Amino acid sequence: MERISTPEAVKALRSFGVTCSPKQLASVLGGNPYRYNIAAKNGSLGYEFTWHGTNLRIYTESVIKKIEG
Repeated sequence: MERISTPEAVKALRSFGVTCSPKQLASVLGGNPYRYNIAAKNGSLGYEFTWHGTNLRIYTESVIKKIEG
């Protein structure tokens, strides 16, 4: 996978809206989407998130704050 620059990553994340799925997040940051679910269940995700039933939704602004520093 090609490494994406920070401005490109922020633009991609903002295009998802207020929240994004683990699959969408993995498409930008890389990694296995299932690991985001496991980390959320364990309380070690590091991003703000919510559950809609069994679906994990990660707040994009939380991720953007982390990657921008």
